[in-house]
Amino acid sequence: MLDTPTRVVVVQFPHWSSFAFALGRSARSAFEPIVRAVVAHAPLVEVTAPGVIVFATRGPSRYVGGDESLAALVHSAVGDAVRATAGDTAGATIGSAFDAQRSHAAFGVGIADGRLAAGIASQHALRASEPVVVPANESSRWLATAPVRSLVDCVEVIGAVGAGVPGADDVASYRDVVSLLERLGLYRFGDVAALDESHLVARFGAFGRDLSRLSRGLDRHPPLVGEPPPDRVCLLQFDGPVESRDTVVNAVEELASQLVDHLGAQGVAMVRLHVVIESDHGERSERMWYRSEGFSARAVIESLRWQLDAWILHDAPTSGVVMVRLSPEQLIVNAGRQSALWGGERDGDRHAQRAVRRVADMNGADSVTVPAWRGDRDPARMFQFVRSDAVDLERRTAGDAVDLATGEWRGALPSPAPSLVFDSTDDAPKVRVLDSLGRAVAIDARHAMSADPAYVCIDDDTYDVVAWAGPWPVEERWWDARRARRAVRLQLLVRQRHGERSDTSKTDASASRAMVAVLERRTWRLAAIYA
Repeated sequence: MLDTPTRVVVVQFPHWSSFAFALGRSARSAFEPIVRAVVAHAPLVEVTAPGVIVFATRGPSRYVGGDESLAALVHSAVGDAVRATAGDTAGATIGSAFDAQRSHAAFGVGIADGRLAAGIASQHALRASEPVVVPANESSRWLATAPVRSLVDCVEVIGAVGAGVPGADDVASYRDVVSLLERLGLYRFGDVAALDESHLVARFGAFGRDLSRLSRGLDRHPPLVGEPPPDRVCLLQFDGPVESRDTVVNAVEELASQLVDHLGAQGVAMVRLHVVIESDHGERSERMWYRSEGFSARAVIESLRWQLDAWILHDAPTSGVVMVRLSPEQLIVNAGRQSALWGGERDGDRHAQRAVRRVADMNGADSVTVPAWRGDRDPARMFQFVRSDAVDLERRTAGDAVDLATGEWRGALPSPAPSLVFDSTDDAPKVRVLDSLGRAVAIDARHAMSADPAYVCIDDDTYDVVAWAGPWPVEERWWDARRARRAVRLQLLVRQRHGERSDTSKTDASASRAMVAVLERRTWRLAAIYA
């Protein structure tokens, strides 16, 4: 059964996080109306991450008259939901800027045999602005002509490749492997599929095995819904209706830990989890959750919290929760976690995760915050601090990896990102950027500089400009007079003058530094510093 790929629908928004941020909402809450629009036509869907939905065609396709009809129906429903989400969020204001964000709201709907083929079909659909349906039993031949580089675009769809291998499920690792395959002359999946699997396993280990399977149109974890053994279904029934979300979550935490430990003792892990929540009045919330690397207890709780929030916000159940059921729908051999010599996950990471959880348990979830990427062209706003229980600290997957070199944010500074940033423009220290004649460097309305920067003065220290790059203009929210922002940024490599160095023990190397200076409201400020 594992070697027969399931025919699936993939709905994919490559830049959903950026679109949600433009709407001023979290990626999860903004994505929920999209999920509900799809659920109206396919009740049991997998939400692998905000921006990605996967579900099997069997049932929904037959009901609506075939794959073509299903693809058109889902595409129309998702498009309507996107427009409604944008309109409901910001009214006329976002309407003025929606065209500017249209590329971030673009999506594709693809149908094929297997997750990878369907994911690539959704990428084609994204460019064509219409659904793409690969004929049944033709996906292997169709996939053979697709470039291996498509793997990088489908990370969220196919999930972690080579579970248990440090770093193998990271976007950068996908890109590195693709680069190596192309250097070896293996440009298409058909080229990889023609190789003996043992050769790929010898070179890449478990990663190579999965590459071979994916290249042949197979799935590591096909979306099959089977009846789980009774001893692996966890049911929690409350004595009375529970109104508090946190109370429900806290009660399920022990149940989730017991389930994961029970499966681990049998040498298996669950990659697909069916969660059912029921109120005292019989109202129900059902959702399928997918983690290609296997669910940890924290991942189960994170999924439950997401599902509860969506249910309460959009359905507003009329009574408290009386039942929660956790059903593992698909199991895999538990490959465990391998500590890394370099990169990947180390023992120290796990110790830190446990310490964070202990502090949060003792002092409350609000007492510990962790950085979460939200995306922005401003380095100070790329990350935001969120409650530690809002993320799965144990998960190191492609969906969580942040590749700042993708250039998704138009106008963003080139990678690498600076290591020290100031929270806001007002908090950033003022600096003076001078030309060779000691005059302040100015930038006109066309973003032309009055002269090349030669010196930077910070407090009482003067630095010589060794190299510089830019300027990079920023014009944000031009449609909103109250929130509009106009600024220009420069990257500067500077070296402190020997005669003016406050600490003569510093070496020339330590006296050099790279920084970002921002000109806003005719004032230069230090926005960021590179380590």
